Amino acid sequence: MKKIITLSMALLILFMPARQVLADKDIKAAVKFFQAKEYKKAIGLLKKITKEDLSNGKAWVLLGNCYLISEKSKKAIKAYKKTIQIDPENEEAFLGLGRSFSVMHNYSNGIEAYKKVIEINPKHAEAHYELGVNYDHTANLTYAFEQYKILKTLDKRLADKLYHIILGR
Repeated sequence: MKKIITLSMALLILFMPARQVLADKDIKAAVKFFQAKEYKKAIGLLKKITKEDLSNGKAWVLLGNCYLISEKSKKAIKAYKKTIQIDPENEEAFLGLGRSFSVMHNYSNGIEAYKKVIEINPKHAEAHYELGVNYDHTANLTYAFEQYKILKTLDKRLADKLYHIILGR
């Protein structure tokens, strides 16, 4: 019995790197589909990858991005949340989560997601911009202007864009 277990472990270890190489190759193919705007193909491949490896954070976040662009926000949220379970500091997942909530006009959850991005990376200009936009949507102009002030030091173009959104009320 001990020999069978040892042999099984050896085979598992031997084939693990090959499986990882295939997963990496599939991720690269999914990225190419994503970049070519072939989201259905990317989603199909990413679903296969995540089914085989539930802990593949790269695949989950890319799946979330594909769903978000394909206007399937609820599925995107599930994929981003799976990424966050795997990697609680994944900025891209929190940013996608915020965007998904914003698209659904769930600004309070969007605000929480963007705040998490900023907690992880205080200089994430895009998160400050999106946070400011969400504050504007909830008529929290004081907070929206705070994001504008921060953005002036991080990204003048985004700061100007946010300023015009706030003034456009």
